[in-house]
Amino acid sequence: MVKTAFSRKYTQDTAGKVVYRMSEPPLKKKRTLLDFFRKKTKSNNDEPVKDKKVEIIDVEMTESKPGKSSKPAVNPVEKVFNDISTFGASFDGKGAQAARTFTKTFTEKTDKILKSSFGDTFKYDETMEYNMDSDVADSQGSQDGDSVKPDIPTKKPSQRKANSDWKGKPLNRLNKIPDCMEKLPALHSTENHTVLIKVPYKYDPKTPPMPHPAQYKDGWNNDHVKMPCSPQNEYPFQGKNNKQILRKRWEIIEEALLSKIPGPYELEDIILKYNSRYFGKWNFETLKCLFTEDLTQSERNHFFGEVLPKIAKLALNLPHLCTQPIPLLKKGKTRSITLSQQQIACLLANAFFCTYPRRNAKGKSSEFFNYPSINFNSLYDGMPNCVKLEKLKCIIQYFSRVTKNMPTGLVTFTRQHVGLIDFPKWDNLDTTLRDLHVSAEGTIEDDGEGLLQVDFANKYLGGGVLTHGCVQEEIRFLICPEMIISRLFTEGLEKNESFVMKGCERFSSYDGYARTFEWKGDYDDSKTPRDDWGRLCTHVTAIDALVIHHYDRQFKGDIVKRELNKAYCGFVSLRGTKNPPHEINLSAVCTGNWGCGAFGGDKRLKALIQLMAATAAKRDVCYYTFDDERLKNDIYNIHQYLTVTNPLGIDTILSLIERYEGVLRKSRRKPNMNLFEYIVKVFDGSLENTDSEPDSPAIEKEMSQEMLYRKESCMGDEVVSNNSVKRQLSEDYKANTP
Repeated sequence: MVKTAFSRKYTQDTAGKVVYRMSEPPLKKKRTLLDFFRKKTKSNNDEPVKDKKVEIIDVEMTESKPGKSSKPAVNPVEKVFNDISTFGASFDGKGAQAARTFTKTFTEKTDKILKSSFGDTFKYDETMEYNMDSDVADSQGSQDGDSVKPDIPTKKPSQRKANSDWKGKPLNRLNKIPDCMEKLPALHSTENHTVLIKVPYKYDPKTPPMPHPAQYKDGWNNDHVKMPCSPQNEYPFQGKNNKQILRKRWEIIEEALLSKIPGPYELEDIILKYNSRYFGKWNFETLKCLFTEDLTQSERNHFFGEVLPKIAKLALNLPHLCTQPIPLLKKGKTRSITLSQQQIACLLANAFFCTYPRRNAKGKSSEFFNYPSINFNSLYDGMPNCVKLEKLKCIIQYFSRVTKNMPTGLVTFTRQHVGLIDFPKWDNLDTTLRDLHVSAEGTIEDDGEGLLQVDFANKYLGGGVLTHGCVQEEIRFLICPEMIISRLFTEGLEKNESFVMKGCERFSSYDGYARTFEWKGDYDDSKTPRDDWGRLCTHVTAIDALVIHHYDRQFKGDIVKRELNKAYCGFVSLRGTKNPPHEINLSAVCTGNWGCGAFGGDKRLKALIQLMAATAAKRDVCYYTFDDERLKNDIYNIHQYLTVTNPLGIDTILSLIERYEGVLRKSRRKPNMNLFEYIVKVFDGSLENTDSEPDSPAIEKEMSQEMLYRKESCMGDEVVSNNSVKRQLSEDYKANTP
């Protein structure tokens, strides 16, 4: 692996043809992008295969009658290929730049055709594979207010400079780890904390920790990860006389990974040997494109000649490195797992080779339906595009580093569950907001050193990191690939849960955002200090916001409380003891526009929610507005107003938000003043309706009647409307994951 960014040049012979030093199966015809949109004809030897990854493009515009077959209508994308097929056919010998230009042209033209065919309802979701049945904050729809269109940035925020124009409390006066940390207790396993290494343990930068126990112990049950090396992991195999027999799947994996793999076509064959049921369904086109179109010959030779054999060796060490059953972090319980970075590398190597059993089925009745995917086949699969190629480079960079110089620290993953009775009584909390540092420049991962960094998460951790998504969470998982292993053992988050990752190392630099994301080379994380357990002092908390489709709904009391509770889950420190940590030992929260962008939330509302949740969790806030200067000033000004000019408690702020929702509901459109402006106008008397001022008799009477009505009407998550029609409140966002 080269130390700088991948070059994008071809190696050509004198005839102008591309030279590869890898063998390709002679019976395999190399496919082009056009082949993705051609349906295979049914024959005795060739079963029809439908590529689910491009269903949104391969659309039949006419409906078929039940029980009858009909010819598909003309694909709206076909015109695109008529325009650019000549250019696409010139892939071979024209260089990687031509490939990237073609992909960009294809994306732009298909987007144009799709929007013209389907109207403005067509959206490309940068966060994850879109699921039309997803639960959102307003899944019943709304007649009030405008629909929310995702506002997704296309560039990385500006780098923070020494003379950046920030406001609020100085960054160097915020609590940071390790300076504010309490002394850690001795590391050991407990009922709620599984430690996979031998203890007592002292960090040694030269020697990885020893696994515990010394010999492999299997745990093939519903409470632990089903490991590829388990003796109970069997797979049908065609034996002599074409007779189907059951073999230990690990034996097949060992035979496959010990063989020579000179190129991407052979890598595909190897993976399909122990995933034969997916032959014809997994196409590996993105993986092939990376090595045949994008990288140079020397880079390909280096990867397949030096790096890949080491990844295979690392994967085959699984029964020797991960000897203890790995518990599943299921919903409803706070529990932690501590692994060595070497063990994580081994587990990720198996994900690279797609060895995990029971993790490819996508049906709702499948065993791991409520878990994110972990095998990397979805990253290799589908139509090649620039973003997925850059993702693969991040993964290759990680393996190039760890196979050359294995890191020796530890990482702890914690699922945090807060009981419903343990949340703050928000309506009675009269505490004023804690201190704030706000800046338009900077990012959480670059400028949040020593702070509790927020991952704008999906309910299923990592979101679309292994598919098409490439926004805040996916980018964080790509530059810190150790986070990806959380997908192996973490069930989808509930509304009162968060996920905390301590010690994950960063391996890559990047530029761009969403569809402009680009890997920019190696990142040296060695300057980050380590704690007494050998973990890097990088703490990341993952909290998933609701998806907002209608602007006014997000200001409703129950939705605001849900987001408050979710943020509180991520910010509060749960030590498992009766004595909570003192606030001087808690680092500040480093966050930004959580729940906005692809999730459609209002930036000012979400900023205020996070400030209130952090206050309840006894933490200050460092806020980066993603180059939004106006938002920076607005957040600082409202913070000053609520803490200095007119100090208000959290309970009063919540009542003001709910009153603002009433204004939105009555106006049936976005008002000409935002939430912050409304709060100030309530008290300076400039609102048209003076009865809207808090503490006025009209308000007190109406609010008391509304609270009484809600108390009588609410049963659990059911809300009874004025016309006595019941509906079920939506749950958290659910991604379309295996």
